[in-house]
Amino acid sequence: MRSSHRIWLVGGAAGVLWLLVVGLAAAASLTPLQRVQQAVLPTPSPYVWSWPAPWSLLSPLIAAVAVAACVAAILHVVRHGSFAATWLAVVSAGAVTGMTIDAQLVFGTLFTHGWALWAVDLGSRAAIGAYWGLLYGWLPALLTSHLSRRDAVGAAAQGPSRRRMVLAVAAAVAALILLVATQTLGDEASQAQVRADQAAAEPAPADGSIPPDPQAEGDPVPERAAGAGVTGADGCTPDRAMILKGEPDAATGHRGLRLELMNFSDAPCTIKGYPDIAFGDQNGHLLDTTIEHGGSFMATDPGPASVVVPAGSSAVAYLGWDAQSTHGATIARTLWAAVVAGETRGSWPVELDVVAGTAVAVTAWQAPGATP
Repeated sequence: MRSSHRIWLVGGAAGVLWLLVVGLAAAASLTPLQRVQQAVLPTPSPYVWSWPAPWSLLSPLIAAVAVAACVAAILHVVRHGSFAATWLAVVSAGAVTGMTIDAQLVFGTLFTHGWALWAVDLGSRAAIGAYWGLLYGWLPALLTSHLSRRDAVGAAAQGPSRRRMVLAVAAAVAALILLVATQTLGDEASQAQVRADQAAAEPAPADGSIPPDPQAEGDPVPERAAGAGVTGADGCTPDRAMILKGEPDAATGHRGLRLELMNFSDAPCTIKGYPDIAFGDQNGHLLDTTIEHGGSFMATDPGPASVVVPAGSSAVAYLGWDAQSTHGATIARTLWAAVVAGETRGSWPVELDVVAGTAVAVTAWQAPGATP
């Protein structure tokens, strides 16, 4: 048997051994022998069995391929097929495979949690992989000794060529890259399954609207709309006045909401124009609504005019819209508002029957004594 063929056979045996230990560890983890399993059946990624199919099976299978390829690559490089060299190669292959999983977890944590948790358990899976090789690497080493003795009885074995060594190293690198991809995709599938289970466990909204979906696509609500903002030296800027949200009002088939601009400074301020309004849906995205300047069934629009707001007093504006069916709809769960377009919006949680496609009328700021 060629030396290269013997090396790949030994590497394949190491990969099968890896799968066997992982399978036994998964079975033992479901029994009271869990602590014993950690000592005698070490595996760098026992959690993958909770992943959805096919990742729960694909991940340990790719890891086993990586172990086999790493063992073969190491033995091709050292060009020494003794019992001790093979055992050491299995230990090294287990460590490299575990370190690859460590690296994938580190970079994944950097993207999801930043630098705060990036080094948690760093190197732990590499140590477990090396421990696995230390416990069981003697088995592929015995196979090496047996095959070497058999070759010695027959024709002399031909050593691996440099070309075969390069191919073995390339195969090991490719297997490790594939392992990183498998771990990443498996982890994403697992997180998606967790989010889906959590969403399914939550009670359906009482208004019949669509439950929140963390995976839904959409645009965030802009922090501000295009506009000049508050103008004039005595304008009701955010450091002088703030918006307060009132409670929704209703008439037959119609809805309304009062906004109040409170002047909390010790001097009068002036405001002119319409408040800037937007809505966020149950997923935190911008709700597709039409905001119209003008009156509605619930309020008359006086038109834009300068309103002097005394210190400690307020100006008011009204939102109005027609009642909408919320069943199976994307619905307003956040109201965003600024004094006028161009200023930074604030937000309030709401429960309104404003759904996608609703037209909402907004009146100009006016004195609080004006009749809505």
